[in-house]
Amino acid sequence: MIRLLVTLLLIATFCLGATVSYFNWGTVTFHYLAGQVELPLIALLLSAFVLGMLAAGLLNLASNWTLKLEARKLQRQLNATEVELRNLRNLPLASGAASSSASAPVKNA
Repeated sequence: MIRLLVTLLLIATFCLGATVSYFNWGTVTFHYLAGQVELPLIALLLSAFVLGMLAAGLLNLASNWTLKLEARKLQRQLNATEVELRNLRNLPLASGAASSSASAPVKNA
C-alpha cells in the first residue's frame, strides 16, 4: 500500500514538473560571476535543483561519516568496558570472604 502511494506521488511530481517545463520554455538571461548566458528557464531551474541536491548529498555524507566515526569510538569503549567487567568478575573472592565474616554480627548466648 505504501509502495503504491510512493509510486503515485512520484508520478504526480513528474507530471507537475513536465507541466511546469512545458509552460516555462522561454529563454532567460542568466548573469553569473564570469559573464552571462541565455538558456531556457526550465534548464536553469533543473540545474539549480540538481546543484542543491548535490550540496545536500555532500552534507549528508559528511554527517554520516562523523556519525560512523563516533559509533566506532563508542563501540571500542564498550568493548573495553566489557573486557574490564569480565576481568573484575573473574577476580578471586578470598579477601572478600574474610572481611564479610569479620563484620558479621555476634549473637549473645
